[in-house]
Amino acid sequence: MLPQPPRFDLLERLVAAPGLYRGRGDGPESGPFLARMRVSPVVRGRAVTLDFEATAEPDGLRRLEYAVLAVGDGGRPELYVAGLELPGMVRFVATGPEEFTAYDGQLAARIVLTAPRPGTLTYAWWWSRDGSAPREQSRADLRLTG
Repeated sequence: MLPQPPRFDLLERLVAAPGLYRGRGDGPESGPFLARMRVSPVVRGRAVTLDFEATAEPDGLRRLEYAVLAVGDGGRPELYVAGLELPGMVRFVATGPEEFTAYDGQLAARIVLTAPRPGTLTYAWWWSRDGSAPREQSRADLRLTG
């Protein structure tokens, strides 16, 4: 009998709480910013799309990303992310209940996406440029607004 992958309920929680989330963010790499993320269930709730945007004065748009969260062939959630700062669509695989790690690319990268309470999300990027373990570089704390 094959071992079962650990249970991840993040996808279910996001499907149950769609809408526009807004908030603020900060981090050593990003500095302070305003953030928004639209969470939209697709394919009858088998996946969600995440449209993320970060802005700051006087720069305007700082980060723009589009992601799809779905369960992969092995039963483990996968997060596919395309953004202005990425070379293309990057695949992140769940390595913990709310943690996704990229195995491809030049940087060791991780995304931590949590839904700590109904109507709230956190979205954090972790990476390292010097070969050391990734550390949090940018984090947004968001609340459902509509």
